[in-house]
Amino acid sequence: MELILFICTYFLLTLNVIGFGYFFAKNVSSYNRDSNIGYIGLYGIFFLTLISYLTNLVVKHGYLHNYLLLIFGIFYFIKFLLSFKNFKKNKDLKYLIFFLFLSVISILYFKSHDDFPYYHLSFIHNLTVNKIEFGLGNFDLAFNHVSSLFFFHSLFKLPFTGDYFYFLGPALIMVFTNIILVKSILNYKKKITFIFFLKLFIFVFINVFFYRLAEHGTDRSAIILIFLSILLIFQITESKFLNNKKFENLIILLTFIISLKSFYVIYSLFFFIIFFKYFNFSRIPIFYKSYKIINISIIFGFLILFYNIAYTGCLIYPIGLTCFDNFYWSMDSSRIELAANWYELWSKAGATPNYRVDNPQDYVKSFNWLGVWIENYFFNKVSDNILGLFVTVLIFLIILRPLKIRFHISTKYYLMFMTLFIFLVEWFLNHPSLRYGGYHLLALIFFIPASILLASQKFNYLKIIKKIQFILVLGILIFCFRNIDRIINENEIYDYNPLKSPRYKISLSDYYLKKNKKIILKETKECTILFEKDKNCKLVNSYRIFY
Repeated sequence: MELILFICTYFLLTLNVIGFGYFFAKNVSSYNRDSNIGYIGLYGIFFLTLISYLTNLVVKHGYLHNYLLLIFGIFYFIKFLLSFKNFKKNKDLKYLIFFLFLSVISILYFKSHDDFPYYHLSFIHNLTVNKIEFGLGNFDLAFNHVSSLFFFHSLFKLPFTGDYFYFLGPALIMVFTNIILVKSILNYKKKITFIFFLKLFIFVFINVFFYRLAEHGTDRSAIILIFLSILLIFQITESKFLNNKKFENLIILLTFIISLKSFYVIYSLFFFIIFFKYFNFSRIPIFYKSYKIINISIIFGFLILFYNIAYTGCLIYPIGLTCFDNFYWSMDSSRIELAANWYELWSKAGATPNYRVDNPQDYVKSFNWLGVWIENYFFNKVSDNILGLFVTVLIFLIILRPLKIRFHISTKYYLMFMTLFIFLVEWFLNHPSLRYGGYHLLALIFFIPASILLASQKFNYLKIIKKIQFILVLGILIFCFRNIDRIINENEIYDYNPLKSPRYKISLSDYYLKKNKKIILKETKECTILFEKDKNCKLVNSYRIFY
């Protein structure tokens, strides 16, 4: 019974998200009945996150606040359904039902992401009991990681959900992305280009490699959306005229990607690639009038920067050049520099939970780290990932059987290839960890050449559709089998039985930032409830400022 209620709640929250997406599409974006329900769902995540940022400026995300949003979202989902005259012929709804039910197997897990008890839960919990506070980064390194997923999840704390549905963001990003990809693949009406096969590769990748939802955190959700953004840019680039709808989608995706992880700000370069292809500085007023969505994106971007400053005193933490030391709550510059060095050390395999090199400062200089990185990280994490990518490409080639080894690609894609190469070099030099932007870059090294090779065969779509369907089914089956195997293992190790209780594990200590410090920021109008002696607090117009 508890499992059934758990699944029904998951479906209810999903409908709420789609309702907000429909409202956003009708009133802000360009909507028509042919709009992909996958993108409408992503609009919902984007719009709800924007609402979360705005409302937390003045109120906590308590039950009343969240109930009102739930009612509004369900109301607009009903309006969305009524916009379809023939439900039976609507393939989008069939895709939604299929992938929503398919995702159920992934939301049943006992062990969450390693960062969930570390700071995800405490961050979200604080949003539900307090409006915006200043200087939270002074308490713990964890509060410096402002992510849109935390703000999105804080809207789903209700009496019947508790803190057990904070998988919703990653789960729905997977669901909606799958709908976008599969609908595009199975309803392909154009000449087959390498973009078609790239979509197929990406679908298989995210379902086979990212099957375990508990490992997504904030990183893999961003990577999935980056894949979508890259596909959009290739699609926009192949046309002589700018596709307004695709460009709008790109702006929304890039804004949300940057809000998930601050260092993904580098991917804003995608926007400028498209902008300067079709516009120039003199046409900025025309661009601004043509794309009202840019106003939403600017507001969203401003809020991201504002919350980063509120928590840490930095526009982009931990880049010292973007930090200000003249606010009450600004973090000490030495702590920011220490954090930046630590992240670099961690990503270059110089530190683990149980290990740290003797000379961190010398280790990260030049390529002193390369030998240890190859020994401790490349083998076996990166090498296993590369092997998996190689096997994936090999399976595609075996199934599709290209007759000639030839590569033909238009020069109009060269700029995009060069940009991806720059991103790859930046990743390797500064943060060569798969979770910090490596997964998709390494995957594209394999997938793009393979897609170009397959497109050069000039396949007839109708003649290979059975093989395409087989690949899709194969990817879905692997997703199911890997999750079933995971649940069996969790049952053996943790005695997890989703039939008895489908909820993941939460300990009381998870609500604290650190177990040894016992810091929890409770709802109060006073500044005297903290258990950290070295922190001061000012109450300014009911806003708490820690410094």
